[in-house]
Amino acid sequence: MIVHTGGPASLVFGELDGSRSERGGRLLAVCQQAGVPAELVADIRARLWEKLAFICAQAGMTATTRLPIGEIRSCPPAWAMFRRIVDEVVTLAAAEGIELPDDTAERIAAFAQGLVPTGYSSLHDDLMRGGRLELDALHGAVVRRSRRHRLEAPMSEAVYALLAPYAEGGAVR
Repeated sequence: MIVHTGGPASLVFGELDGSRSERGGRLLAVCQQAGVPAELVADIRARLWEKLAFICAQAGMTATTRLPIGEIRSCPPAWAMFRRIVDEVVTLAAAEGIELPDDTAERIAAFAQGLVPTGYSSLHDDLMRGGRLELDALHGAVVRRSRRHRLEAPMSEAVYALLAPYAEGGAVR
């Protein structure tokens, strides 16, 4: 059983090579029949990078500050850091050969502006309950890949450094 407890409610999928497959069409049909909002896209890699940009900003900021997105949005320095994290990931995507639309960062910011102000990320929730963090898969990956491309990623590095002591789980002090 799958239970959806909050956040955006849609399923976006596609083949990594950009092809239209029979299995993708079947999955779309099943979702539509079940009333699940779904979209079959040609460039899933771009959508994955857009999602990574959003998640790194949302997760990084709610976890490091221990504040909900509404408070981050209402604090200009915190909101600027959110935006810089998005920009770092968008820049990295380009270095990885992924063409994102020019308005990607603006769309992500607009999406984050529309989120319920009391919302946190799952990274924040994992941190607060003392669980293992997906830090290496998110911010750690951005930091490592940025270094390979000789890109600056100071905001992602800061998030990684601040949360690294908690990555394997343990009580937040």
